Amino acid sequence: MAIKNPKSLPMLILYGFGVVSLPLIGALTYGAVHVERLAEQSQDAVHQAVRAIQHSDRVIEQVTSMERTGRQFLVLQDESLFEAYRDTHEEFQSTVTRLKDLPLSSKQYQLASELLLAESALFEHVAQAEPTDRNQKEVADAFIGLTRKAENLLSRSNELIDREVDVLRKDASQAQEVLFWLAASLIPLTLASAALFTVLISRPIREVDQSIRQLGDGDFDKGIDVGGPQDLKHIGEQLDWLRERLRELEQEKTRFLRHVSHELKTPLTAIREGTELMDEGTVGRLNDEQREIMRIIRNSSGQLQRLIEDLLNFSNVQIGPPALNLTKFHLGELIEEVVETHKPATMAKHLELDIHLEESIQLTADREKLRTIVDNLVSNAVKYSPEGGRLRIAATRSEDSATLDVVDSGPGISAQDSQRVFEAFFQGGVQAQGYIKGSGLGLSITREFVNAHQGSIQVVNAEQPGGHLRVTLPLDGKKEAA
Repeated sequence: MAIKNPKSLPMLILYGFGVVSLPLIGALTYGAVHVERLAEQSQDAVHQAVRAIQHSDRVIEQVTSMERTGRQFLVLQDESLFEAYRDTHEEFQSTVTRLKDLPLSSKQYQLASELLLAESALFEHVAQAEPTDRNQKEVADAFIGLTRKAENLLSRSNELIDREVDVLRKDASQAQEVLFWLAASLIPLTLASAALFTVLISRPIREVDQSIRQLGDGDFDKGIDVGGPQDLKHIGEQLDWLRERLRELEQEKTRFLRHVSHELKTPLTAIREGTELMDEGTVGRLNDEQREIMRIIRNSSGQLQRLIEDLLNFSNVQIGPPALNLTKFHLGELIEEVVETHKPATMAKHLELDIHLEESIQLTADREKLRTIVDNLVSNAVKYSPEGGRLRIAATRSEDSATLDVVDSGPGISAQDSQRVFEAFFQGGVQAQGYIKGSGLGLSITREFVNAHQGSIQVVNAEQPGGHLRVTLPLDGKKEAA
Protein backbone atom coordinates (compact mmCIF):
# COMPACT_ATOMS: atom_id res chain seq x y z
CA MET A 1 0.00 0.00 0.00
CA ALA A 2 1.65 3.19 -1.15
CA ILE A 3 1.61 6.06 1.35
CA LYS A 4 2.89 9.33 -0.02
CA ASN A 5 2.75 12.56 1.92
CA PRO A 6 -0.49 12.07 3.89
CA LYS A 7 -2.13 15.37 4.69
CA SER A 8 -2.22 14.90 8.43
CA LEU A 9 -0.89 12.77 11.25
CA PRO A 10 -4.36 11.30 11.99
CA MET A 11 -4.55 10.24 8.33
CA LEU A 12 -1.16 8.52 8.62
CA ILE A 13 -2.34 6.76 11.79
CA LEU A 14 -5.51 5.71 9.95
CA TYR A 15 -3.39 4.35 7.10
CA GLY A 16 -1.33 2.47 9.64
CA PHE A 17 -4.37 0.88 11.25
CA GLY A 18 -5.64 -0.05 7.79
CA VAL A 19 -2.41 -1.71 6.66
CA VAL A 20 -1.93 -3.52 9.97
CA SER A 21 -5.55 -4.71 9.90
CA LEU A 22 -5.50 -5.94 6.28
CA PRO A 23 -3.68 -9.24 7.02
CA LEU A 24 -6.02 -9.92 9.92
CA ILE A 25 -9.06 -9.11 7.82
CA GLY A 26 -7.72 -11.39 5.08
CA ALA A 27 -7.20 -14.23 7.54
CA LEU A 28 -10.69 -13.78 8.99
CA THR A 29 -12.20 -13.69 5.50
CA TYR A 30 -10.31 -16.82 4.47
CA GLY A 31 -11.43 -18.57 7.65
CA ALA A 32 -15.04 -17.51 7.11
CA VAL A 33 -14.97 -18.83 3.53
CA HIS A 34 -13.57 -22.16 4.70
CA VAL A 35 -16.13 -22.45 7.47
CA GLU A 36 -18.93 -21.65 5.04
CA ARG A 37 -17.56 -24.22 2.59
CA LEU A 38 -17.38 -26.86 5.31
CA ALA A 39 -20.93 -26.02 6.34
CA GLU A 40 -22.14 -26.44 2.76
CA GLN A 41 -20.24 -29.72 2.41
CA SER A 42 -21.71 -30.94 5.68
CA GLN A 43 -25.19 -29.99 4.56
CA ASP A 44 -24.74 -31.73 1.20
CA ALA A 45 -23.26 -34.81 2.86
CA VAL A 46 -26.13 -35.08 5.31
CA HIS A 47 -28.68 -34.51 2.55
CA GLN A 48 -27.11 -37.16 0.28
CA ALA A 49 -26.76 -39.65 3.12
CA VAL A 50 -30.39 -39.17 4.10
CA ARG A 51 -31.51 -39.62 0.47
CA ALA A 52 -29.37 -42.74 0.09
CA ILE A 53 -30.84 -44.30 3.24
CA GLN A 54 -34.36 -43.25 2.25
CA HIS A 55 -33.96 -44.77 -1.21
CA SER A 56 -32.42 -47.94 0.25
CA ASP A 57 -35.26 -48.30 2.74
CA ARG A 58 -37.73 -47.67 -0.07
CA VAL A 59 -36.03 -50.33 -2.17
CA ILE A 60 -36.42 -52.93 0.62
CA GLU A 61 -40.07 -51.97 1.07
CA GLN A 62 -40.67 -52.25 -2.67
CA VAL A 63 -38.92 -55.64 -2.86
CA THR A 64 -41.13 -56.88 -0.02
CA SER A 65 -44.25 -55.53 -1.76
CA MET A 66 -43.22 -57.06 -5.11
CA GLU A 67 -42.56 -60.40 -3.43
CA ARG A 68 -46.04 -60.45 -1.91
CA THR A 69 -47.97 -59.38 -5.03
CA GLY A 70 -45.76 -61.40 -7.40
CA ARG A 71 -46.13 -64.66 -5.52
CA GLN A 72 -49.88 -64.06 -5.08
CA PHE A 73 -50.22 -63.43 -8.82
CA LEU A 74 -48.25 -66.55 -9.56
CA VAL A 75 -50.70 -68.60 -7.48
CA LEU A 76 -54.01 -66.86 -8.27
CA GLN A 77 -53.26 -65.52 -11.77
CA ASP A 78 -55.25 -62.38 -10.92
CA GLU A 79 -54.61 -59.48 -13.32
CA SER A 80 -55.16 -56.88 -10.59
CA LEU A 81 -52.37 -58.47 -8.60
CA PHE A 82 -50.10 -58.33 -11.65
CA GLU A 83 -50.99 -54.65 -12.18
CA ALA A 84 -50.01 -53.92 -8.57
CA TYR A 85 -46.82 -55.95 -9.03
CA ARG A 86 -45.96 -54.04 -12.21
CA ASP A 87 -46.59 -50.65 -10.60
CA THR A 88 -44.28 -51.55 -7.73
CA HIS A 89 -41.74 -52.84 -10.28
CA GLU A 90 -41.74 -49.46 -12.07
CA GLU A 91 -41.39 -47.57 -8.76
CA PHE A 92 -38.50 -49.90 -7.85
CA GLN A 93 -36.74 -49.18 -11.13
CA SER A 94 -37.18 -45.41 -10.60
CA THR A 95 -35.97 -45.58 -6.99
CA VAL A 96 -32.82 -47.54 -7.84
CA THR A 97 -32.09 -45.20 -10.77
CA ARG A 98 -32.33 -42.17 -8.44
CA LEU A 99 -30.10 -43.99 -5.97
CA LYS A 100 -27.49 -44.53 -8.68
CA ASP A 101 -27.48 -40.77 -9.36
CA LEU A 102 -26.10 -40.15 -5.87
CA PRO A 103 -22.28 -39.99 -5.30
CA LEU A 104 -22.01 -43.71 -4.53
CA SER A 105 -18.85 -45.70 -4.21
CA SER A 106 -17.98 -48.08 -7.02
CA LYS A 107 -19.13 -51.04 -4.91
CA GLN A 108 -22.46 -49.38 -4.13
CA TYR A 109 -22.96 -48.48 -7.77
CA GLN A 110 -22.21 -52.07 -8.79
CA LEU A 111 -24.68 -53.42 -6.22
CA ALA A 112 -27.37 -51.02 -7.41
CA SER A 113 -26.80 -52.07 -11.03
CA GLU A 114 -26.88 -55.79 -10.15
CA LEU A 115 -30.04 -55.23 -8.11
CA LEU A 116 -31.65 -53.44 -11.02
CA LEU A 117 -30.77 -56.23 -13.48
CA ALA A 118 -31.82 -59.00 -11.10
CA GLU A 119 -35.18 -57.39 -10.42
CA SER A 120 -35.81 -56.85 -14.15
CA ALA A 121 -35.03 -60.51 -14.88
CA LEU A 122 -37.27 -61.61 -12.01
CA PHE A 123 -40.11 -59.43 -13.30
CA GLU A 124 -39.87 -61.03 -16.75
CA HIS A 125 -39.80 -64.47 -15.20
CA VAL A 126 -42.90 -63.80 -13.03
CA ALA A 127 -44.77 -62.30 -15.97
CA GLN A 128 -44.19 -65.45 -18.10
CA ALA A 129 -44.08 -68.23 -15.48
CA GLU A 130 -46.72 -70.90 -15.12
CA PRO A 131 -48.35 -71.40 -11.68
CA THR A 132 -46.42 -74.56 -10.90
CA ASP A 133 -44.80 -75.52 -7.63
CA ARG A 134 -41.39 -75.39 -9.23
CA ASN A 135 -41.89 -71.87 -10.54
CA GLN A 136 -43.24 -70.74 -7.20
CA LYS A 137 -40.13 -72.08 -5.46
CA GLU A 138 -37.82 -70.43 -8.01
CA VAL A 139 -39.62 -67.10 -7.62
CA ALA A 140 -39.49 -67.37 -3.83
CA ASP A 141 -35.75 -68.08 -3.93
CA ALA A 142 -35.23 -65.21 -6.39
CA PHE A 143 -37.04 -62.76 -4.10
CA ILE A 144 -34.94 -63.95 -1.15
CA GLY A 145 -31.78 -63.20 -3.15
CA LEU A 146 -33.21 -59.86 -4.22
CA THR A 147 -33.98 -58.98 -0.60
CA ARG A 148 -30.43 -59.80 0.43
CA LYS A 149 -29.05 -57.58 -2.31
CA ALA A 150 -31.35 -54.73 -1.16
CA GLU A 151 -30.25 -55.16 2.47
CA ASN A 152 -26.61 -55.21 1.36
CA LEU A 153 -27.24 -51.98 -0.54
CA LEU A 154 -28.75 -50.44 2.63
CA SER A 155 -25.65 -51.32 4.65
CA ARG A 156 -23.50 -49.82 1.92
CA SER A 157 -25.59 -46.65 2.17
CA ASN A 158 -24.64 -46.40 5.83
CA GLU A 159 -21.02 -46.60 4.71
CA LEU A 160 -21.72 -43.52 2.58
CA ILE A 161 -22.35 -41.57 5.78
CA ASP A 162 -19.09 -42.75 7.28
CA ARG A 163 -17.21 -41.86 4.10
CA GLU A 164 -18.70 -38.37 3.97
CA VAL A 165 -17.82 -37.88 7.64
CA ASP A 166 -14.22 -38.87 6.88
CA VAL A 167 -14.12 -36.43 3.97
CA LEU A 168 -15.46 -33.64 6.18
CA ARG A 169 -12.95 -34.50 8.90
CA LYS A 170 -10.07 -34.36 6.42
CA ASP A 171 -11.31 -31.07 4.99
CA ALA A 172 -11.65 -29.60 8.48
CA SER A 173 -8.16 -30.78 9.42
CA GLN A 174 -6.74 -29.35 6.21
CA ALA A 175 -8.54 -26.03 6.77
CA GLN A 176 -7.25 -25.92 10.35
CA GLU A 177 -3.68 -26.51 9.15
CA VAL A 178 -3.99 -23.86 6.45
CA LEU A 179 -5.39 -21.35 8.95
CA PHE A 180 -2.57 -22.15 11.38
CA TRP A 181 0.17 -21.52 8.83
CA LEU A 182 -1.68 -18.49 7.55
CA ALA A 183 -1.80 -17.05 11.06
CA ALA A 184 1.86 -17.98 11.63
CA SER A 185 2.86 -16.12 8.47
CA LEU A 186 0.62 -13.14 9.19
CA ILE A 187 2.03 -12.53 12.69
CA PRO A 188 5.49 -11.37 11.47
CA LEU A 189 3.84 -9.49 8.61
CA THR A 190 1.54 -7.69 11.04
CA LEU A 191 4.42 -6.95 13.42
CA ALA A 192 6.55 -5.66 10.54
CA SER A 193 3.70 -3.41 9.37
CA ALA A 194 3.16 -2.14 12.91
CA ALA A 195 6.90 -1.47 13.29
CA LEU A 196 7.00 0.31 9.92
CA PHE A 197 4.15 2.65 10.79
CA THR A 198 5.54 3.18 14.27
CA VAL A 199 8.70 4.48 12.61
CA LEU A 200 6.73 6.53 10.08
CA ILE A 201 4.67 8.12 12.86
CA SER A 202 7.40 8.56 15.48
CA ARG A 203 10.15 9.80 13.15
CA PRO A 204 8.60 13.19 12.27
CA ILE A 205 7.55 13.67 15.91
CA ARG A 206 11.12 12.91 16.97
CA GLU A 207 12.39 15.38 14.35
CA VAL A 208 10.10 18.07 15.78
CA ASP A 209 11.37 17.27 19.29
CA GLN A 210 15.01 17.43 18.13
CA SER A 211 14.35 20.72 16.33
CA ILE A 212 12.85 22.26 19.46
CA ARG A 213 15.83 21.03 21.50
CA GLN A 214 18.14 22.48 18.86
CA LEU A 215 16.50 25.88 19.23
CA GLY A 216 16.61 25.55 23.00
CA ASP A 217 20.36 24.85 22.83
CA GLY A 218 20.88 28.01 20.80
CA ASP A 219 21.93 26.25 17.58
CA PHE A 220 20.43 28.55 14.96
CA ASP A 221 22.78 27.75 12.06
CA LYS A 222 21.55 24.27 11.15
CA GLY A 223 18.37 24.31 9.07
CA ILE A 224 15.25 22.49 10.26
CA ASP A 225 13.63 19.95 7.95
CA VAL A 226 10.76 17.83 9.27
CA GLY A 227 9.37 15.03 7.12
CA GLY A 228 6.16 13.07 7.38
CA PRO A 229 2.57 14.30 6.98
CA GLN A 230 1.80 17.76 5.66
CA ASP A 231 0.73 19.16 9.04
CA LEU A 232 4.04 18.13 10.65
CA LYS A 233 5.94 19.47 7.64
CA HIS A 234 4.16 22.77 8.17
CA ILE A 235 5.26 22.75 11.82
CA GLY A 236 8.81 22.11 10.62
CA GLU A 237 8.57 25.09 8.26
CA GLN A 238 7.32 27.27 11.12
CA LEU A 239 10.17 26.08 13.34
CA ASP A 240 12.68 26.88 10.60
CA TRP A 241 11.14 30.34 10.26
CA LEU A 242 11.47 30.74 14.04
CA ARG A 243 15.10 29.60 13.79
CA GLU A 244 15.82 32.30 11.21
CA ARG A 245 14.19 34.95 13.38
CA LEU A 246 16.12 33.82 16.46
CA ARG A 247 19.36 33.80 14.49
CA GLU A 248 18.71 37.33 13.28
CA LEU A 249 17.90 38.45 16.82
CA GLU A 250 21.06 36.77 18.11
CA GLN A 251 23.14 38.52 15.47
CA GLU A 252 21.50 41.85 16.29
CA LYS A 253 22.17 41.28 20.00
CA THR A 254 25.82 40.48 19.30
CA ARG A 255 26.21 43.57 17.12
CA PHE A 256 24.55 45.69 19.79
CA LEU A 257 26.83 44.33 22.53
CA ARG A 258 29.94 44.95 20.48
CA HIS A 259 28.82 48.44 19.55
CA VAL A 260 27.89 49.40 23.12
CA SER A 261 31.08 47.86 24.51
CA HIS A 262 33.28 49.80 22.10
CA GLU A 263 31.36 53.00 22.71
CA LEU A 264 31.73 52.64 26.50
CA LYS A 265 35.37 51.62 26.39
CA THR A 266 36.63 54.93 24.98
CA PRO A 267 35.19 57.28 27.68
CA LEU A 268 36.03 54.73 30.37
CA THR A 269 39.66 54.73 29.27
CA ALA A 270 39.67 58.52 29.55
CA ILE A 271 38.19 58.32 33.07
CA ARG A 272 40.82 55.80 34.19
CA GLU A 273 43.67 57.82 32.72
CA GLY A 274 42.35 61.01 34.32
CA THR A 275 42.03 59.23 37.64
CA GLU A 276 45.62 58.00 37.44
CA LEU A 277 46.87 61.52 36.63
CA MET A 278 44.99 63.03 39.56
CA ASP A 279 46.21 60.27 41.88
CA GLU A 280 49.80 61.00 40.82
CA GLY A 281 49.32 64.68 41.79
CA THR A 282 49.59 66.06 38.28
CA VAL A 283 46.90 68.69 39.03
CA GLY A 284 47.98 69.23 42.60
CA ARG A 285 48.41 67.38 45.87
CA LEU A 286 45.29 65.50 47.08
CA ASN A 287 44.18 65.30 50.68
CA ASP A 288 43.07 62.04 52.32
CA GLU A 289 39.38 62.50 51.54
CA GLN A 290 40.16 63.21 47.88
CA ARG A 291 42.43 60.14 47.69
CA GLU A 292 39.60 57.97 49.11
CA ILE A 293 37.25 59.33 46.48
CA MET A 294 39.86 58.65 43.79
CA ARG A 295 40.28 55.09 45.08
CA ILE A 296 36.54 54.49 44.84
CA ILE A 297 36.48 55.91 41.31
CA ARG A 298 39.48 53.79 40.29
CA ASN A 299 37.98 50.57 41.69
CA SER A 300 34.58 51.23 40.17
CA SER A 301 36.05 52.10 36.78
CA GLY A 302 38.15 48.92 36.94
CA GLN A 303 35.04 46.89 37.66
CA LEU A 304 33.23 48.61 34.81
CA GLN A 305 36.14 47.92 32.49
CA ARG A 306 35.97 44.24 33.43
CA LEU A 307 32.26 44.16 32.58
CA ILE A 308 32.93 45.81 29.22
CA GLU A 309 35.71 43.33 28.45
CA ASP A 310 33.33 40.49 29.33
CA LEU A 311 30.80 41.89 26.87
CA LEU A 312 33.45 42.17 24.16
CA ASN A 313 34.74 38.67 24.75
CA PHE A 314 31.22 37.29 24.83
CA SER A 315 30.28 38.98 21.56
CA ASN A 316 33.45 37.59 19.98
CA VAL A 317 32.78 33.99 21.02
CA GLN A 318 29.20 34.30 19.76
CA ILE A 319 30.50 34.95 16.26
CA GLY A 320 32.37 31.64 16.21
CA PRO A 321 35.09 29.62 17.94
CA PRO A 322 37.80 32.03 19.11
CA ALA A 323 41.06 31.96 17.17
CA LEU A 324 44.07 30.93 19.24
CA ASN A 325 47.46 32.63 19.16
CA LEU A 326 49.52 29.74 20.49
CA THR A 327 52.74 30.44 22.38
CA LYS A 328 54.79 28.53 24.92
CA PHE A 329 54.91 29.94 28.48
CA HIS A 330 55.03 29.00 32.17
CA LEU A 331 51.62 28.58 33.78
CA GLY A 332 52.93 29.49 37.25
CA GLU A 333 54.23 32.87 36.09
CA LEU A 334 50.89 33.70 34.50
CA ILE A 335 48.99 32.77 37.68
CA GLU A 336 51.31 34.91 39.82
CA GLU A 337 50.74 37.89 37.49
CA VAL A 338 46.97 37.52 37.78
CA VAL A 339 47.10 37.13 41.57
CA GLU A 340 49.22 40.29 41.78
CA THR A 341 46.56 42.29 39.91
CA HIS A 342 43.97 41.15 42.48
CA LYS A 343 46.21 41.94 45.45
CA PRO A 344 44.38 45.18 46.39
CA ALA A 345 41.05 43.30 46.52
CA THR A 346 42.47 40.41 48.55
CA MET A 347 44.15 42.80 50.99
CA ALA A 348 40.96 44.84 51.34
CA LYS A 349 39.05 41.68 52.36
CA HIS A 350 41.98 40.34 54.43
CA LEU A 351 41.99 37.07 52.52
CA GLU A 352 44.51 34.35 53.31
CA LEU A 353 46.12 33.17 50.08
CA ASP A 354 47.16 29.52 49.82
CA ILE A 355 49.02 29.13 46.52
CA HIS A 356 50.61 25.85 45.41
CA LEU A 357 52.17 25.91 41.93
CA GLU A 358 54.20 23.04 40.56
CA GLU A 359 57.37 24.18 38.88
CA SER A 360 58.07 23.82 35.17
CA ILE A 361 54.46 23.61 34.01
CA GLN A 362 54.85 24.82 30.45
CA LEU A 363 51.85 25.20 28.20
CA THR A 364 51.46 25.77 24.50
CA ALA A 365 48.31 27.88 24.47
CA ASP A 366 46.90 31.35 23.85
CA ARG A 367 48.43 33.32 26.72
CA GLU A 368 45.92 36.18 26.69
CA LYS A 369 42.91 33.88 26.66
CA LEU A 370 44.43 31.75 29.40
CA ARG A 371 45.03 34.94 31.37
CA THR A 372 41.34 35.73 30.98
CA ILE A 373 40.49 32.22 32.23
CA VAL A 374 42.66 32.56 35.35
CA ASP A 375 41.54 36.15 35.93
CA ASN A 376 37.84 35.22 35.80
CA LEU A 377 38.32 32.30 38.19
CA VAL A 378 40.35 34.32 40.71
CA SER A 379 38.03 37.32 40.43
CA ASN A 380 35.01 35.10 41.02
CA ALA A 381 36.67 33.48 44.06
CA VAL A 382 37.68 36.85 45.58
CA LYS A 383 34.21 38.23 45.01
CA TYR A 384 32.44 35.43 46.89
CA SER A 385 35.02 34.95 49.66
CA PRO A 386 33.93 36.36 53.04
CA GLU A 387 35.94 38.90 55.03
CA GLY A 388 39.03 37.15 56.41
CA GLY A 389 38.36 34.05 54.33
CA ARG A 390 40.78 31.71 52.65
CA LEU A 391 41.55 31.46 48.93
CA ARG A 392 43.41 28.43 47.59
CA ILE A 393 44.96 28.29 44.11
CA ALA A 394 46.74 25.13 42.96
CA ALA A 395 48.34 24.16 39.65
CA THR A 396 49.40 20.56 39.05
CA ARG A 397 50.70 18.61 36.11
CA SER A 398 49.99 15.12 34.82
CA GLU A 399 51.52 13.29 31.88
CA ASP A 400 49.94 15.39 29.13
CA SER A 401 47.74 17.97 30.88
CA ALA A 402 47.75 20.68 33.52
CA THR A 403 45.06 21.19 36.16
CA LEU A 404 44.14 24.50 37.82
CA ASP A 405 42.02 24.45 41.01
CA VAL A 406 40.58 27.66 42.49
CA VAL A 407 38.80 27.20 45.83
CA ASP A 408 37.18 29.91 47.95
CA SER A 409 35.57 29.82 51.41
CA GLY A 410 32.33 31.45 50.34
CA PRO A 411 28.79 30.04 50.24
CA GLY A 412 29.71 27.65 47.43
CA ILE A 413 27.77 26.57 44.36
CA SER A 414 24.60 24.54 44.83
CA ALA A 415 24.06 21.34 42.87
CA GLN A 416 21.21 23.03 41.03
CA ASP A 417 23.32 26.06 40.08
CA SER A 418 26.29 23.87 39.09
CA GLN A 419 24.32 22.75 36.04
CA ARG A 420 23.81 26.34 34.85
CA VAL A 421 26.70 28.32 36.29
CA PHE A 422 28.50 28.31 32.92
CA GLU A 423 25.48 29.66 31.01
CA ALA A 424 25.61 33.23 29.70
CA PHE A 425 23.98 35.89 31.92
CA PHE A 426 23.25 33.37 34.66
CA GLN A 427 23.23 34.86 38.16
CA GLY A 428 23.39 32.40 41.03
CA GLY A 429 21.06 32.44 43.98
CA VAL A 430 23.81 33.83 46.28
CA GLN A 431 25.09 37.35 45.54
CA ALA A 432 28.44 38.69 46.70
CA GLN A 433 28.29 41.45 49.30
CA GLY A 434 30.04 44.74 48.72
CA TYR A 435 30.57 44.12 44.99
CA ILE A 436 28.93 45.57 41.93
CA LYS A 437 26.67 42.90 40.43
CA GLY A 438 28.52 41.10 37.64
CA SER A 439 27.39 40.55 34.07
CA GLY A 440 26.99 36.80 34.42
CA LEU A 441 29.35 36.32 31.47
CA GLY A 442 32.67 35.58 33.19
CA LEU A 443 32.31 31.83 33.62
CA SER A 444 30.52 31.50 30.27
CA ILE A 445 33.48 33.14 28.52
CA THR A 446 35.86 31.01 30.58
CA ARG A 447 34.15 27.84 29.38
CA GLU A 448 34.31 28.97 25.74
CA PHE A 449 38.04 29.73 26.02
CA VAL A 450 38.68 26.41 27.79
CA ASN A 451 36.76 24.52 25.10
CA ALA A 452 38.74 26.34 22.41
CA HIS A 453 41.87 24.82 23.98
CA GLN A 454 40.22 21.33 23.97
CA GLY A 455 40.13 21.44 27.77
CA SER A 456 37.41 21.05 30.39
CA ILE A 457 35.99 23.04 33.30
CA GLN A 458 33.79 21.71 36.09
CA VAL A 459 32.37 22.42 39.51
CA VAL A 460 33.94 20.11 42.11
CA ASN A 461 32.06 19.01 45.24
CA ALA A 462 29.03 21.17 44.56
CA GLU A 463 27.48 20.24 47.93
CA GLN A 464 30.60 21.17 49.97
CA PRO A 465 31.10 24.63 51.57
CA GLY A 466 33.01 27.02 49.34
CA GLY A 467 33.19 27.20 45.58
CA HIS A 468 35.65 24.88 43.83
CA LEU A 469 36.26 25.25 40.10
CA ARG A 470 38.70 23.04 38.21
CA VAL A 471 40.16 23.63 34.75
CA THR A 472 42.08 20.94 32.87
CA LEU A 473 44.10 21.92 29.78
CA PRO A 474 46.37 19.93 27.44
CA LEU A 475 50.06 20.81 27.73
CA ASP A 476 50.54 20.94 23.98
CA GLY A 477 47.72 22.91 22.41
CA LYS A 478 49.17 22.40 18.92
CA LYS A 479 48.50 18.64 19.01
CA GLU A 480 44.96 19.18 20.24
CA ALA A 481 44.32 21.83 17.61
CA ALA A 482 45.62 19.47 14.93
